[in-house]
Parts: sequence; C-alpha cells; structure tokens
Amino acid sequence: MVPYDLPLHAGMMPRLLITIVGEPVPGADRFHVDFIKGPDVVFHFNPRFNEQTIVRNSNLSGCWGPEEREGGFPFVQGRRFELKILVEEDMYKVAVDGTHLLEYEHRVGGLEEVTLVRVVGDVILYSAGPSMI
Repeated sequence: MVPYDLPLHAGMMPRLLITIVGEPVPGADRFHVDFIKGPDVVFHFNPRFNEQTIVRNSNLSGCWGPEEREGGFPFVQGRRFELKILVEEDMYKVAVDGTHLLEYEHRVGGLEEVTLVRVVGDVILYSAGPSMI
C-alpha cells in the first residue's frame, strides 16, 4: 500500500542499495520516491507519465531547488519495474530493470541522518528494501 514508509534506522551510507519493485497503475499520472532527512527531502525521484519525464529535485529548508529532467523514461503504466537506487559518496545512481538510468549528485551532507524512504502515488508497491553491496 502507498504511501509506504521504509525506515532506515542506521541512516544511509555509501554502498547502500534501495530496491523497489512496483507497477504503475493503469492511467497513472505520477509517483515519487523521497529520501527524507528530518523535514528535508534530500532526493525526490518523480516519474511523470503525462510529461514522459522523471523530475529529480531536493526540498531543503522548505524550498525546492532546481529541477533535473534530462534522460529517458522507462516506466509503462501496468508494467512491473525494478527500481534500484545506489547511494554513493557524492551521488545517487539509479537503474531501472537492470539498466543504468541516471545520477543525482548530493545537494546536502549528512547521509547518516537520512532515515526514511517514502513511496507515494499511482503505483502498486510489491516490495521495497535496503541492502549493502
């Protein structure tokens, strides 16, 4: 069920891999995955079907930063996907169905204080979990 909160009790660290398996519902408009540190969204991953784009951003101290929108759009309404987000020292690396999709550079420090991943929107969530690689 979404919204779904995945707590990260020890926070984030390099080589942490978040794997999300889901399926956009038929007629989906959008969904998003947020990496949350206190009141801030340090990484907002937002596929938008009507625009066929994935918006990435951060919301720090209540303000959205500049959007990043370049790149492909691998999501299809009604088709299951596997989304992998790898935390690195200086960026997140995102892959969908085993293919590298994009990178998003960290805009704020304190990875260990990122204690929540939230999945929201027009998606059926099959699983979401962390692992170390």
